[in-house]
Amino acid sequence: MKVILTAYQGKSNPYIQLLTDSLTAQGVQAGLAYPGNWTLRKAVQAHGRPDIVHIQWQHPLFLASRLDKTIVRTILFFWQWLTLRLQGVRFVWTVHETLHFGTRRAGWEMVASRLLARLVDRIIVHCETAVPLVADAFQIDPARLSVVPHGHYEGYYPLAPTQTAARSELDLSPDARVILFFGHIRPYKGIDKLVETFTQLEAADARLLLLGEPHASAPWLARQLAEQVAADARIITRFEYIPDDELITYLAACDVVALPYTDSLTSGAAILAGSYGRPILAPKLGCMGEFPADAAILYDPAAPDGLAQAVARALDAPLAEMGRAARQYWLQFPWSLVAAETRRVYERVLRRERHLQPSEVLE
Repeated sequence: MKVILTAYQGKSNPYIQLLTDSLTAQGVQAGLAYPGNWTLRKAVQAHGRPDIVHIQWQHPLFLASRLDKTIVRTILFFWQWLTLRLQGVRFVWTVHETLHFGTRRAGWEMVASRLLARLVDRIIVHCETAVPLVADAFQIDPARLSVVPHGHYEGYYPLAPTQTAARSELDLSPDARVILFFGHIRPYKGIDKLVETFTQLEAADARLLLLGEPHASAPWLARQLAEQVAADARIITRFEYIPDDELITYLAACDVVALPYTDSLTSGAAILAGSYGRPILAPKLGCMGEFPADAAILYDPAAPDGLAQAVARALDAPLAEMGRAARQYWLQFPWSLVAAETRRVYERVLRRERHLQPSEVLE
């Protein structure tokens, strides 16, 4: 079985590497297609005609720097889909998020995504909660979706130091209650609300660490946050790209990872936190809402004081015990399982008795 997966050229997303390596171990011949106007055609030239194209992040297929380039890229992608579909190639799509957050052309992306959702043979999501959310967003039958869990990240990143060693390296008190946020600095992640909530706490031994690179769509946000935290010495910021070994040190030093997103379907940061034995503090959004109660502090995102109550709970919760529970929860999702379940989706698509023609799919 030959599969081409569309890759995302981010600095630090290990998902594609872990998935392709695990698929290869399952006997799947996996090649990668990279973003661009001719992403699929170039991949076919490099790897040969596949049995399946597995789309991951959709926004590189539809969006470009200018509107005219966006239109051209979208048309070219669907032309490539049609060409491959006429050759019998099947399409699977893993939906990580229904929209690329912060895009200036969300309406265009949604229209293109809804069309794509009708054209692919199967859609994968990472949790049961995501099934109705994605089906509703893309206006499709939920029966066309399959659930394949997201794998854990233990073993991919460097070995974590002990919390004592990590805090010594970062000059943090061994008795402090340390809350960590990490990830791209973007408006939908709710970092400003987290800062606002934290500054109202009277806990002198509490610390808030904010780490991450400002996203190109919102370069102003890091400056705004720096001004917002300036009066509170308990808040430490580092708004730049954080290498993996340093990120793991911060993870080891913290007690809990706060991810106060205003929108989310799948969070790689939450999975990384759990993989390294740290509970999360997060809203009940998307797949994060399925995290077990003994491994996460979850709150209702619609409640005005939901985040404040969750942060207050974090000051007294048995976070070390919750971290151990989080790690055990994520260890049940090794990449061998993810690859096996993904292969089953491929086989289901290829076993279909009636092969629809493109004209039939579009009806």
